[in-house]
Amino acid sequence: MSPALRVLGPLLLLAVPLAAQTATPSEPRLVLSFFGGYRGGGDLWTLNNQPIAVFESDADSIFAVPGQYDTLNLKRRVVPGFIVGASGDYFPKPHVGLHVEITFLDMGTESQCSVRQSQPPAMNDIVPVLCQGLQGQSVPISAVAFSFGLVGRLAPNHTTDPYFLVSGGIISRTRSVIEMSSSYYTANAEPVGTTVVLDTNPSNVGVHVTLGAGVAFSLGPGYQLRFEGRDVITPLQRITGPADPNDQTTGSLTPPHSAQWFHSLAFIVALDVVFEKQRGHRY
Repeated sequence: MSPALRVLGPLLLLAVPLAAQTATPSEPRLVLSFFGGYRGGGDLWTLNNQPIAVFESDADSIFAVPGQYDTLNLKRRVVPGFIVGASGDYFPKPHVGLHVEITFLDMGTESQCSVRQSQPPAMNDIVPVLCQGLQGQSVPISAVAFSFGLVGRLAPNHTTDPYFLVSGGIISRTRSVIEMSSSYYTANAEPVGTTVVLDTNPSNVGVHVTLGAGVAFSLGPGYQLRFEGRDVITPLQRITGPADPNDQTTGSLTPPHSAQWFHSLAFIVALDVVFEKQRGHRY
Protein backbone atom coordinates (compact mmCIF):
# COMPACT_ATOMS: atom_id res chain seq x y z
CA MET A 1 0.00 0.00 0.00
CA SER A 2 1.31 3.44 -0.95
CA PRO A 3 2.12 6.01 1.74
CA ALA A 4 -0.68 8.26 0.43
CA LEU A 5 -3.30 5.55 0.95
CA ARG A 6 -1.97 4.87 4.44
CA VAL A 7 -2.59 8.53 5.33
CA LEU A 8 -5.88 9.12 3.46
CA GLY A 9 -7.51 5.81 4.38
CA PRO A 10 -8.27 6.60 8.07
CA LEU A 11 -9.37 10.13 7.11
CA LEU A 12 -11.91 8.78 4.58
CA LEU A 13 -13.27 6.32 7.12
CA LEU A 14 -13.77 9.19 9.58
CA ALA A 15 -15.39 11.42 6.95
CA VAL A 16 -18.16 8.93 6.10
CA PRO A 17 -20.05 9.12 9.45
CA LEU A 18 -19.42 12.86 9.67
CA ALA A 19 -20.98 13.37 6.24
CA ALA A 20 -23.98 11.24 7.17
CA GLN A 21 -24.50 13.26 10.33
CA THR A 22 -24.23 16.54 8.42
CA ALA A 23 -26.85 15.35 5.89
CA THR A 24 -29.35 14.57 8.62
CA PRO A 25 -32.21 17.14 8.64
CA SER A 26 -32.31 19.62 11.48
CA GLU A 27 -34.79 19.42 14.38
CA PRO A 28 -37.04 22.51 14.65
CA ARG A 29 -36.90 23.77 18.23
CA LEU A 30 -38.84 27.07 18.18
CA VAL A 31 -41.83 27.24 15.83
CA LEU A 32 -44.50 29.90 15.24
CA SER A 33 -47.62 28.71 13.40
CA PHE A 34 -50.59 30.32 11.65
CA PHE A 35 -53.51 28.06 10.84
CA GLY A 36 -57.04 27.92 9.56
CA GLY A 37 -59.57 25.21 8.98
CA TYR A 38 -63.08 23.84 9.21
CA ARG A 39 -64.98 22.82 12.34
CA GLY A 40 -67.87 20.37 12.35
CA GLY A 41 -71.21 20.81 14.10
CA GLY A 42 -73.73 18.62 15.88
CA ASP A 43 -77.01 18.48 17.77
CA LEU A 44 -76.90 20.37 21.06
CA TRP A 45 -80.26 19.96 22.80
CA THR A 46 -83.91 19.04 22.16
CA LEU A 47 -87.00 20.07 24.12
CA ASN A 48 -90.19 18.21 23.14
CA ASN A 49 -93.79 18.65 24.30
CA GLN A 50 -93.14 21.97 26.01
CA PRO A 51 -96.40 23.67 27.07
CA ILE A 52 -96.51 27.39 26.47
CA ALA A 53 -99.35 29.73 27.37
CA VAL A 54 -101.43 30.96 24.46
CA PHE A 55 -100.79 34.67 23.90
CA GLU A 56 -103.00 36.95 21.87
CA SER A 57 -102.05 40.39 20.59
CA ASP A 58 -103.98 43.59 20.20
CA ALA A 59 -102.91 46.99 18.95
CA ASP A 60 -100.72 47.80 21.94
CA SER A 61 -99.85 44.64 23.91
CA ILE A 62 -100.12 40.89 24.29
CA PHE A 63 -101.96 38.98 26.98
CA ALA A 64 -102.21 35.34 28.03
CA VAL A 65 -105.43 33.43 27.43
CA PRO A 66 -106.31 31.79 30.77
CA GLY A 67 -106.25 27.99 30.73
CA GLN A 68 -105.08 27.58 27.11
CA TYR A 69 -101.70 26.13 26.14
CA ASP A 70 -99.94 25.42 22.87
CA THR A 71 -97.19 22.79 22.71
CA LEU A 72 -93.71 23.45 21.29
CA ASN A 73 -91.01 21.11 20.03
CA LEU A 74 -87.70 22.99 20.11
CA LYS A 75 -84.26 21.94 18.93
CA ARG A 76 -80.88 23.63 18.69
CA ARG A 77 -77.72 22.49 16.94
CA VAL A 78 -74.22 23.89 16.51
CA VAL A 79 -73.60 24.49 12.82
CA PRO A 80 -70.23 23.87 11.10
CA GLY A 81 -67.93 26.86 10.92
CA PHE A 82 -64.39 28.10 10.51
CA ILE A 83 -61.45 28.06 12.89
CA VAL A 84 -58.35 30.29 12.72
CA GLY A 85 -55.51 30.92 15.10
CA ALA A 86 -51.84 31.10 15.93
CA SER A 87 -49.61 28.95 18.10
CA GLY A 88 -46.07 28.61 19.32
CA ASP A 89 -44.07 25.47 20.12
CA TYR A 90 -40.78 25.11 21.95
CA PHE A 91 -38.95 21.78 22.05
CA PRO A 92 -36.41 21.54 24.86
CA LYS A 93 -36.14 17.85 23.92
CA PRO A 94 -36.32 16.35 20.42
CA HIS A 95 -39.62 14.49 20.86
CA VAL A 96 -41.59 16.55 23.41
CA GLY A 97 -42.40 20.24 23.27
CA LEU A 98 -44.43 22.93 25.00
CA HIS A 99 -47.45 24.33 23.14
CA VAL A 100 -49.33 27.64 23.51
CA GLU A 101 -52.22 28.70 21.26
CA ILE A 102 -54.92 31.29 20.68
CA THR A 103 -57.88 30.21 18.56
CA PHE A 104 -60.95 31.95 17.15
CA LEU A 105 -63.93 29.69 16.45
CA ASP A 106 -67.18 30.28 14.59
CA MET A 107 -69.72 28.45 16.79
CA GLY A 108 -73.04 29.64 15.39
CA THR A 109 -76.27 27.80 16.17
CA GLU A 110 -79.42 26.91 14.24
CA SER A 111 -82.88 26.51 15.77
CA GLN A 112 -85.84 24.33 14.85
CA CYS A 113 -89.41 24.72 16.08
CA SER A 114 -92.81 23.10 15.53
CA VAL A 115 -96.08 23.89 17.33
CA ARG A 116 -99.37 22.17 18.12
CA GLN A 117 -102.04 24.72 18.88
CA SER A 118 -104.67 24.27 21.54
CA GLN A 119 -108.11 23.35 20.26
CA PRO A 120 -110.00 25.33 19.30
CA PRO A 121 -107.15 27.68 18.33
CA ALA A 122 -107.20 31.21 19.69
CA MET A 123 -108.05 33.82 17.07
CA ASN A 124 -104.90 35.98 17.40
CA ASP A 125 -102.52 33.39 18.85
CA ILE A 126 -98.94 34.66 18.35
CA VAL A 127 -97.18 31.41 19.37
CA PRO A 128 -97.23 29.95 15.81
CA VAL A 129 -95.73 33.21 14.53
CA LEU A 130 -92.97 33.04 17.14
CA CYS A 131 -92.30 29.42 16.23
CA GLN A 132 -92.14 30.27 12.54
CA GLY A 133 -89.50 32.88 13.32
CA LEU A 134 -87.44 30.26 15.17
CA GLN A 135 -87.63 27.61 12.44
CA GLY A 136 -84.27 27.59 10.66
CA GLN A 137 -83.09 30.67 12.58
CA SER A 138 -79.29 31.09 12.55
CA VAL A 139 -77.61 32.80 15.49
CA PRO A 140 -73.96 33.82 15.05
CA ILE A 141 -71.76 32.98 18.02
CA SER A 142 -68.02 33.59 18.17
CA ALA A 143 -65.60 32.06 20.64
CA VAL A 144 -61.97 32.61 21.56
CA ALA A 145 -59.85 29.94 23.26
CA PHE A 146 -56.50 30.13 25.02
CA SER A 147 -54.61 26.84 25.29
CA PHE A 148 -51.49 25.41 26.90
CA GLY A 149 -50.28 21.86 26.42
CA LEU A 150 -47.78 19.37 25.09
CA VAL A 151 -46.91 18.27 21.58
CA GLY A 152 -45.07 15.03 20.83
CA ARG A 153 -43.38 14.31 17.51
CA LEU A 154 -42.26 10.93 16.23
CA ALA A 155 -39.59 11.87 13.67
CA PRO A 156 -38.22 15.33 14.54
CA ASN A 157 -35.19 15.11 12.24
CA HIS A 158 -37.08 13.92 9.16
CA THR A 159 -38.79 15.85 6.38
CA THR A 160 -42.09 14.12 7.26
CA ASP A 161 -42.90 14.25 10.97
CA PRO A 162 -46.09 12.75 12.49
CA TYR A 163 -47.10 14.33 15.79
CA PHE A 164 -49.84 14.45 18.43
CA LEU A 165 -51.18 17.26 20.60
CA VAL A 166 -52.81 17.45 24.04
CA SER A 167 -53.82 20.87 25.37
CA GLY A 168 -56.36 22.61 27.57
CA GLY A 169 -57.39 26.08 28.61
CA ILE A 170 -60.17 28.64 28.70
CA ILE A 171 -62.84 29.32 26.08
CA SER A 172 -65.18 32.32 26.01
CA ARG A 173 -68.33 32.66 23.84
CA THR A 174 -70.19 35.82 22.85
CA ARG A 175 -73.70 34.62 23.79
CA SER A 176 -75.83 31.88 25.32
CA VAL A 177 -76.58 28.64 23.46
CA ILE A 178 -79.87 28.31 25.40
CA GLU A 179 -81.66 31.59 24.77
CA MET A 180 -84.09 31.84 21.83
CA SER A 181 -85.68 35.05 20.56
CA SER A 182 -88.28 35.67 17.89
CA SER A 183 -90.80 38.33 16.91
CA TYR A 184 -94.51 38.82 16.25
CA TYR A 185 -96.56 41.56 14.66
CA THR A 186 -99.08 43.78 16.40
CA ALA A 187 -102.48 44.60 14.96
CA ASN A 188 -100.79 47.68 13.48
CA ALA A 189 -98.31 45.44 11.60
CA GLU A 190 -95.37 46.55 13.73
CA PRO A 191 -92.75 43.89 14.56
CA VAL A 192 -92.04 43.28 18.24
CA GLY A 193 -89.13 41.16 19.43
CA THR A 194 -89.63 38.80 22.36
CA THR A 195 -87.67 36.10 24.16
CA VAL A 196 -89.21 32.64 23.86
CA VAL A 197 -86.56 30.71 25.84
CA LEU A 198 -84.68 32.71 28.45
CA ASP A 199 -81.30 31.89 29.96
CA THR A 200 -81.43 33.67 33.31
CA ASN A 201 -77.84 32.75 34.19
CA PRO A 202 -75.81 32.39 30.99
CA SER A 203 -72.50 30.56 31.29
CA ASN A 204 -70.35 31.74 28.39
CA VAL A 205 -66.89 31.08 29.84
CA GLY A 206 -65.55 27.60 30.50
CA VAL A 207 -62.70 25.18 30.09
CA HIS A 208 -61.83 23.10 27.07
CA VAL A 209 -59.59 20.18 26.12
CA THR A 210 -58.11 19.68 22.65
CA LEU A 211 -56.78 16.35 21.33
CA GLY A 212 -55.07 16.41 17.96
CA ALA A 213 -52.84 14.44 15.60
CA GLY A 214 -51.25 15.37 12.31
CA VAL A 215 -48.27 15.35 10.00
CA ALA A 216 -45.70 18.11 9.38
CA PHE A 217 -43.88 18.39 6.04
CA SER A 218 -40.65 20.35 5.70
CA LEU A 219 -40.75 23.09 3.03
CA GLY A 220 -37.13 24.06 3.39
CA PRO A 221 -34.80 25.45 6.04
CA GLY A 222 -37.33 27.79 7.69
CA TYR A 223 -40.85 26.51 6.95
CA GLN A 224 -43.17 23.58 7.50
CA LEU A 225 -46.66 22.72 6.28
CA ARG A 226 -48.93 20.82 8.69
CA PHE A 227 -52.22 18.96 8.30
CA GLU A 228 -54.01 18.20 11.56
CA GLY A 229 -57.26 16.70 12.80
CA ARG A 230 -58.44 17.65 16.27
CA ASP A 231 -61.30 17.24 18.71
CA VAL A 232 -62.18 20.36 20.71
CA ILE A 233 -64.06 19.20 23.81
CA THR A 234 -65.87 21.84 25.85
CA PRO A 235 -68.88 21.92 28.20
CA LEU A 236 -71.94 23.59 26.64
CA GLN A 237 -75.26 24.24 28.33
CA ARG A 238 -78.02 21.81 27.37
CA ILE A 239 -81.69 21.83 28.38
CA THR A 240 -82.46 18.96 30.75
CA GLY A 241 -86.24 19.22 31.15
CA PRO A 242 -89.39 21.22 30.43
CA ALA A 243 -90.01 24.72 31.71
CA ASP A 244 -92.88 25.82 33.92
CA PRO A 245 -95.28 27.48 31.43
CA ASN A 246 -96.81 29.56 34.25
CA ASP A 247 -93.59 31.21 35.45
CA GLN A 248 -94.67 34.79 36.10
CA THR A 249 -91.19 36.10 36.95
CA THR A 250 -89.94 36.32 33.38
CA GLY A 251 -92.86 35.91 30.99
CA SER A 252 -90.68 33.52 28.94
CA LEU A 253 -89.90 29.83 29.08
CA THR A 254 -87.03 29.19 31.54
CA PRO A 255 -86.19 25.48 31.27
CA PRO A 256 -83.58 23.87 33.54
CA HIS A 257 -80.21 23.26 31.94
CA SER A 258 -76.72 22.08 32.83
CA ALA A 259 -73.28 21.88 31.25
CA GLN A 260 -72.46 18.74 29.28
CA TRP A 261 -69.40 17.91 27.21
CA PHE A 262 -69.66 18.68 23.50
CA HIS A 263 -67.23 17.28 20.91
CA SER A 264 -66.36 19.51 17.95
CA LEU A 265 -64.19 17.84 15.30
CA ALA A 266 -61.96 20.13 13.22
CA PHE A 267 -59.45 19.88 10.40
CA ILE A 268 -56.77 22.55 10.06
CA VAL A 269 -53.91 23.46 7.74
CA ALA A 270 -50.97 25.32 9.30
CA LEU A 271 -47.90 27.14 8.04
CA ASP A 272 -44.98 26.91 10.46
CA VAL A 273 -42.14 29.41 10.62
CA VAL A 274 -39.06 27.82 12.20
CA PHE A 275 -36.95 30.30 14.18
CA GLU A 276 -34.46 27.95 15.81
CA LYS A 277 -33.10 24.56 14.82
CA GLN A 278 -30.87 21.92 16.33
CA ARG A 279 -28.84 19.64 14.12
CA GLY A 280 -30.16 16.08 14.21
CA HIS A 281 -27.98 13.05 14.93
CA ARG A 282 -27.84 9.49 13.71
CA TYR A 283 -26.56 6.72 15.89
